[in-house]
Amino acid sequence: MQKSRVVGGLICLLMVVVGLAFVWGIVVESYWAIAIPVVIGFLGMLALGFWIGWTMAVTKIEPPPEATEESTPQSDTND
Repeated sequence: MQKSRVVGGLICLLMVVVGLAFVWGIVVESYWAIAIPVVIGFLGMLALGFWIGWTMAVTKIEPPPEATEESTPQSDTND
């Protein structure tokens, strides 16, 4: 089997286990069943925002090349 298929299968299995743990936490009325996914989601959104800000802060922007007289189109006045 291809390595990517094995990794995909393991990810699917992990998601099923995490889903079952979440449902079990809800059934036993555990505060952590809600708190942990909320914290993970919140920290994920903060990480995404940080990554976007970091990318914007460190990206070098080159000014557009200046238009020269040779590159600008001239109007044709021969009618």
